[in-house]
Amino acid sequence: MAELYPLIALSAQVDREATWVGPLRPYKQPYTIRVRFRAPYAPEPLSLIEVQPRVQVLNPILVPNQNAEDGPLPHIYPNPQCPLLPYLCLFDPHAREWTLSDLIAETTIPWTERWLINYEFWQATGKWRGGGRHPSPSELVVEE
Repeated sequence: MAELYPLIALSAQVDREATWVGPLRPYKQPYTIRVRFRAPYAPEPLSLIEVQPRVQVLNPILVPNQNAEDGPLPHIYPNPQCPLLPYLCLFDPHAREWTLSDLIAETTIPWTERWLINYEFWQATGKWRGGGRHPSPSELVVEE
């Protein structure tokens, strides 16, 4: 991470979990993001949706658009503990677009930049043009 995104710093590391916080400016707006990743134990029977890196936009808070065709805030996983800080839906876990061997700095951070560019376009037009598959309701709850 430090090599590709030196401003996104490791802010916490406990046991098998790491958290990075830092700025991104993919287009017009600067953002502060948080990325959390918890490496699973080898025998844990977890799906990719359960082990994927969790990305949140800390600042500015994402603003819903009630008139948008894709809903008030597309391509997110709600965060029951803090509804103002949902998790970004960056890839389709069922399509195996990310694996545990992928580097977060080479996948998750560029995907976050692309998500934020599409978010800015969506805010301006009400149309999500970032592609992707919307998660089903059963996939939307992410436990922390």
